[in-house]
Amino acid sequence: MDPALLADSFSALDDYFGVPAAPLRFLYFEGDLVGLARAVDSLSFSAPPYADALDDGREPRLRIRCAEGEAGHAFLPARLRRTSGKRGFYARGGVYESLSAKEIEPAGGDASTVLFDAAALAARYGFKPKGPFACPDRDPGPAYQRDLLDLVVTGKDPGAGLEILAASGFLARYWPEIDSLRSVDHAKDYHPEGDAWRHTLETFEHRKSPDPTLSLALLLHDTGKPDAVENEGRRFDRHSELGERTARAFLRRLGYPEAVVRDIAFLVRHHMLPAALPRIPPSGLGEILDNELFPVLLELYRCDELSTFRGPDGYFQACAAYKAYLKNSKNPYRSADGKKRRGSGV
Repeated sequence: MDPALLADSFSALDDYFGVPAAPLRFLYFEGDLVGLARAVDSLSFSAPPYADALDDGREPRLRIRCAEGEAGHAFLPARLRRTSGKRGFYARGGVYESLSAKEIEPAGGDASTVLFDAAALAARYGFKPKGPFACPDRDPGPAYQRDLLDLVVTGKDPGAGLEILAASGFLARYWPEIDSLRSVDHAKDYHPEGDAWRHTLETFEHRKSPDPTLSLALLLHDTGKPDAVENEGRRFDRHSELGERTARAFLRRLGYPEAVVRDIAFLVRHHMLPAALPRIPPSGLGEILDNELFPVLLELYRCDELSTFRGPDGYFQACAAYKAYLKNSKNPYRSADGKKRRGSGV
């Protein structure tokens, strides 16, 4: 990384609070836009309001603010910035005092900036921003929406950020696929935690890590339920297939790469499969079981199950069935179902 580019904004806060990094990185450039264009290739200068330039061609994605026109967070009096030293931070204007407080008030900024910062600060660091918060009148664009979603779902408490977005009207206006979960009632015998919205927020509490792929899949895994029709006693018949379609459209609208869309669609479509794995011969599921994402699918199932009354038994049984499949698939004398192969002599 160019020494003139320093960790800034949410990236500096991640370092300060010891929070796992998000899929995007915020940087500060000690210079103007002309100097930045010379120093960093492949930048786009059609950027969201919290950055002067961006680069979506890298992992993590870059959001860069220049020294000229520097602005603070909507809730913090000045920006926290990582220095070039291993442990150092640069801060002024009472930042450290603000970081020690939990309840914080906006110090300025338009509706889109205030809402963005409030949701991210609540989800990632446990702040309690004081509202109410207004929904932006104009569409803030796909870069803003994708950045916001990634910051929130990879935080320690995605529910805190999502509740702010819901209360502001942002979900209903810009992410109706997510907002519609609030209208889906669950039978209390199966989901004592509440409706599909409450269930989804509950799943985040069972993650072992804020992995971006798992987190997006958890958010979207039940988005097919609002469109599902009861069939032969199945209240949400084919909701996994419907959810796959919804997830694809949602992620594409926010500008996610097709590789990400494909991965999340796989997880959403098959999120019910691990429950049946102990009862289904694995010979017909090889393409799914051999997918490199299947361990993530099992983790999604674990979080889903622990968000109900059922507990982890189904997850343990699915893991045992998957382990047996992997063992048998490597055995030249056994089929994927564990049966002896004809003529194997065993």
